[in-house]
Amino acid sequence: MRNKQSHRLNLWLEKKLSFPGCTSKQLQGNITVFENHIFLSLASLMIGIALMLFASAATIFINYMIAFSSLYALSLLLQILFPRNYMLTHTFISSTMHLLTFYFIIRLGGIPTSGGLILSGITNVLATIPRQRTWLPTAMFILYSVIVVLLVILKPWLHIPDQVTPALNSIMWMILSIILTGSALAFVLRFIRQQRRLEEIEAKHLKEINEFKDRFFTNITHEFRTPLTIIDGMVSLIEAQPGKWSETGLQKIKSNSTILLQLVNQMLNLARTEAGAISVNFVRRDINKYLAYQVEQFSSEAIRKGIQLRFSSDREAFEMDFDPEKLMHITSNLVSNALKYTPAGGCVEVTTAVTGDGEMYSIRIRDTGTGIEKEHLDHLFDRFYSLEHQLSPVGTGIGLALTKELVQVLRGTISVDSVKEEGTVFIVNLPVTRNAPLSDIPGAGVLPSSPDDEKANLIFAGELFSPVQSGGEGISTGSIIPSNLPLLLLVEDSNDVVLYLQAILKYEYRIEVAENGKIGLERALEIIPDIVLSDVMMPVMDGIELLEKVKNDIRTSHIPVVMLTAKADIDSRLTGLERGADAYLAKPVDERELHIQLKNLVDLRKKLYERYSSLGNIPETTDIFLKKEDEFILKVRNILESNLGDDEFGINRLCDEMAVSRAQLYRKFKSLSNRTIGSYLKSLRLNKARELLLSTDMNVSEVTYIVGFKNLSHFSREFSHEFGIPPSEIRNQ
Repeated sequence: MRNKQSHRLNLWLEKKLSFPGCTSKQLQGNITVFENHIFLSLASLMIGIALMLFASAATIFINYMIAFSSLYALSLLLQILFPRNYMLTHTFISSTMHLLTFYFIIRLGGIPTSGGLILSGITNVLATIPRQRTWLPTAMFILYSVIVVLLVILKPWLHIPDQVTPALNSIMWMILSIILTGSALAFVLRFIRQQRRLEEIEAKHLKEINEFKDRFFTNITHEFRTPLTIIDGMVSLIEAQPGKWSETGLQKIKSNSTILLQLVNQMLNLARTEAGAISVNFVRRDINKYLAYQVEQFSSEAIRKGIQLRFSSDREAFEMDFDPEKLMHITSNLVSNALKYTPAGGCVEVTTAVTGDGEMYSIRIRDTGTGIEKEHLDHLFDRFYSLEHQLSPVGTGIGLALTKELVQVLRGTISVDSVKEEGTVFIVNLPVTRNAPLSDIPGAGVLPSSPDDEKANLIFAGELFSPVQSGGEGISTGSIIPSNLPLLLLVEDSNDVVLYLQAILKYEYRIEVAENGKIGLERALEIIPDIVLSDVMMPVMDGIELLEKVKNDIRTSHIPVVMLTAKADIDSRLTGLERGADAYLAKPVDERELHIQLKNLVDLRKKLYERYSSLGNIPETTDIFLKKEDEFILKVRNILESNLGDDEFGINRLCDEMAVSRAQLYRKFKSLSNRTIGSYLKSLRLNKARELLLSTDMNVSEVTYIVGFKNLSHFSREFSHEFGIPPSEIRNQ
């Protein structure tokens, strides 16, 4: 209970003593001084009351204690009412305290007979230290020193009043010495604790900043490496087949170069805005018409994702000053984020209104996405801060920070409100002015001048909306692909990367494509591919989660998984390899390395044929992934061996007992042993028959039916084919 009350008191103090722009050091200084002044006010009041009860004749001491307590009480009130003016308040209180002490010591006849009041000056100087302004304690110490010197100089002319007896003077010296020096000591110790706490807070903050930076550089690397992979790949394709890839390749190179330029410009703009080095170019025109046009740029993206995108305003036209370029970046970033985090079937609505008797212009961007947790809202506009989201990969952490900086450059404010599972609302408020020159051309200076410029407007916050593939040389779905090629599942959310990888791998693999980890897992369970090539940073389900699910599912655990990603740092590589990745390739990928890695993994899986195709004992292994496959094969073998004599036993019953589909069982068993279930079962039956013929007196007909063959002639034919000798002659060897 006491801890809860203390916590409530601290929260109350933080609320009352803070102000806009208040740093943690300033707040802690305010709290320390406030608590110290409470103690001094109460202590002086208690001493004054005690003197009134036991030494009522000591009126000078009583008056001093009451004045002392009242002055500190006034200090408490001023700190609460005017927290922003804490330096002025403290300077006034400290100076007044020194002058008050000087006055009462003169009335008491000097320092020797002051009852220790001179010590209050030392406490007063120490009380200024938490303000962390060197000039304040220095000034107070100088004032204290001047007072002490004046008191010494004036001593011959001072008169000791009758009420100051030697006994009372000694008692007061003792009391004030203990209380004031104890107070000073407690104050210094508390200040040291506060400093240590501030250092811990600062260290934690720096650690968070470093983590944000690390995450930012990891994410921005992903944003750079993906376009670089496409550019590098398209250059290789153009060099190899200029006639086929020249047009499409150059188009892809140009568009991805634009993406890289936008990313660089965005980082530079953020640095410039934070440094105050960005200029504002206001024009006066119809802002509603301009915003309607900007929102319209995202209509095709909204249609592609199955999201309703609407724009509305409380009036048809509204003329005001605004910077077209900066407003474009602000609204485009917020609208693109809303589309990115809203699932298909959702809605993104942009509404504008004039508020505050025409003094403010409000822009609201509301979506029906999954919302944001409350604990993240306070940090949403922090630089390098980014959130993981199931609908989109982690961003760079600079988009919203840049948006806030641009809003502030326009002298506006931005806020966010979000409800989990309901959606998010961003509100931008801009002041209404009409001082800039009138512009008659809607969107002048910022309308896209080419399709590439229009595409570039879709790039914000380090993210790219993948455009619908159009034109160019795509991969023909109708081309004839040999059915004996290994089946490769490509899991990648970038259409351009898919196009490139299909182009370089289509002659060596049959390729199935999935746009994210969730769809990739569903396809892997459905088709049981020979190998999986997956990106890491993807929406809905990332590559690492896909890897874990593939490797931990008995139906797919045997499939080699190659991670192809921009997260090329050693920690990311180790994470992928620890989760079971068979290879980890960094973008931009080297084509030859990719071919070799894929071929080696497919060939390596073929070596499993030797392990599982025979009917002998499976060798022991310490490989945890190989143990899973051993368990699968042994389980199949045990079920088959327990049903050798049942001529009705077939693949359907085996699938039921294994809890897998017919296609899944066939593909996995074939991948491990290069044999069909039927061929494997026949070999088990024939080997059991051979064992029975050699170890028992049963005749061929009895053995035929025991091992599940219905026809004697069929059994003899298969036995001869398997062992090169008829069953009737096996005992004569």
